[in-house]
Amino acid sequence: MKRFLVPGVPFALSLILSGVTIGDSVGWQDSGFFLAGVKELGVLYPHGFVLYLLLCKAWTLLLGFVDFTLAVHLFSSVCAAGAAAAIALASRDFLRRLGVAAGDLPALVTGCLAAGGYTFWSAALLAKGYALLYLILALLMGRMIRADETGKGRDFTIAAALIGLAWAAHPSATTLGAAFILFVAAHRRALGAKGIAWRVGVAAACALGPSLLLPLLARRDPATMFGDPSSVGDWVYYLLGGQFTQRDRTFGLEGWRVGRAFLYLWEDFLGVGFVAALAGLSRLAIGQRRFLLGIAAWVLPSAVVATLFRIEGQQDLWLVSAWMPLHLAAALGLASIPPKFARIGAASLGILGVAWSVAANGRDLSMRGYALAEQFGRYHLEKLEPDSILLLDFDDTLATTRYLQVVKGVRRDVLVVDAGRLKYDWYGAHLRKLDPRLKPGKDARSFAEANGSSQRAVYFEEAPADLPALAPAGPLMKLAANEAASWEFPVDLGRLRPGRSRGIRMRGAAVEPEPYEQRWVTVAVRAHDRQARFAFRQGNYRRAADFFEAARVADPSRPDPELIHLSGVCFYLLNEYDRAEPILKQSLRLGGTPRQSVRTLTYLATICQKQGRRQEALRYQEQAMTVVGADPELRREFEQQRGR
Repeated sequence: MKRFLVPGVPFALSLILSGVTIGDSVGWQDSGFFLAGVKELGVLYPHGFVLYLLLCKAWTLLLGFVDFTLAVHLFSSVCAAGAAAAIALASRDFLRRLGVAAGDLPALVTGCLAAGGYTFWSAALLAKGYALLYLILALLMGRMIRADETGKGRDFTIAAALIGLAWAAHPSATTLGAAFILFVAAHRRALGAKGIAWRVGVAAACALGPSLLLPLLARRDPATMFGDPSSVGDWVYYLLGGQFTQRDRTFGLEGWRVGRAFLYLWEDFLGVGFVAALAGLSRLAIGQRRFLLGIAAWVLPSAVVATLFRIEGQQDLWLVSAWMPLHLAAALGLASIPPKFARIGAASLGILGVAWSVAANGRDLSMRGYALAEQFGRYHLEKLEPDSILLLDFDDTLATTRYLQVVKGVRRDVLVVDAGRLKYDWYGAHLRKLDPRLKPGKDARSFAEANGSSQRAVYFEEAPADLPALAPAGPLMKLAANEAASWEFPVDLGRLRPGRSRGIRMRGAAVEPEPYEQRWVTVAVRAHDRQARFAFRQGNYRRAADFFEAARVADPSRPDPELIHLSGVCFYLLNEYDRAEPILKQSLRLGGTPRQSVRTLTYLATICQKQGRRQEALRYQEQAMTVVGADPELRREFEQQRGR
């Protein structure tokens, strides 16, 4: 019974932590895609995540009496609990390999500390494949330690299979290649050339085997379909993740991502685990440099790639894989407590570490009753006209609406289109199989013009700028609508409690971190801004000013230069100079196009002149002339503004 405590206690603790924080609704980012993918066995992101789909689908069938969404989340919980247990077992084997006596308690504590890590714990709560990856990597780490100790072919073979399954679980396992190569090189004499060759075949078979089902999944044309890996060439391209790795500016050094890597390390280890890991690494540096080199070969390349992969919004989840061997070092650090205090010291540190994790992470991680992501999807989907077309551009919207349709059966009459994939021939063919009435279109504009009519409304998340007859409809733009629709905003932004900055926001070429809850602020600004511009074009400056002001107030920390400019213009045209002046000055500070600057300076000059502030008016006019320069169009506009 005693030998089962080492894996059993971390397993139970992880399940308890999940049990008190798990939810039954969709999460942010791509959680909705995974839920829908499991439900209908869809074609997920490259490389397809077929292993996860099949295992999780079997699990949900086994738990058919449980709500589907909760069942999928529970699959992650069980995988994470298994990973915590496997970390404890690997730590025990590692300590035994180093000749450390009484390693059970440090190993048990290490597994418990791993279970309480922020990102590790979060992976146990959501419908994604990371918890499965952690389980496989923890088992692999333990098997590599055992193979190093025993030198038995069976252990090496199991390690090879786990290497392949790790990649089948998630392609980020590729970043651990240096550690695997180093491991093989260290045991090349025991394995022999033939032994290495056929075990490489075992790893390849385990890695690629599940993906052989991708063409079969694609031929079913499920609603969740990110590619069409039907041919051999497309299948290989899909497995290699070409659509991500071959994009411009996919990789690059972002200072904030470097800082975040260290922050995520701290959040997963906190004080107890972090100090224990440092102590263990120090001890390895003194007498066991071979193992230190192995840990470095695992940790450093994986952490560097996760940090440089700038468009990957889940850097924190990738880094848990990179930190995995640091738990071994933490176990060694805990085992370094002097024998006289070893048991009480390790137990006390374990209790302190778990309590610290629960206090620091529990409230932020809890998904019980959390419905903001699902509400986000409903806000974009529920109020659309029957049988309409919805063209979406962003993952959060696509994932949550896909989840609502596939899993919850909400508004299945609406055709949700990934606007960014319309350029692909396979995607157009896929849509026409889902709806034979559709006519082809290679972009959002041509697709909308070909399929929109008075009988079938078309909605855009990001409408083409030159498309006529558009009107706002809540967070969307509607084609061929005669008047603006007013949708009640479902979230009180004043009571919104942002979580930790685990998401990313892409603004052109720039990438920056943000809490997922910030998506609601962004969509509120977008909805108000679109209503304001629509009213502005109609000459209703009072209505436009109210909406611009609402958009400005919704996100004061990230002012949009054009929005601020138009807000000031509205108040100016309404002759409300006291309100217009500070906003126009803010517009000037934020910068903008030369035309906006000329208009702003001219309006400020007019305000000052009407209020008897002639010197200020003259100064603004001189600034405007400097901006105008030799540009004839700007000069003409400046003269027109000055003559009003």
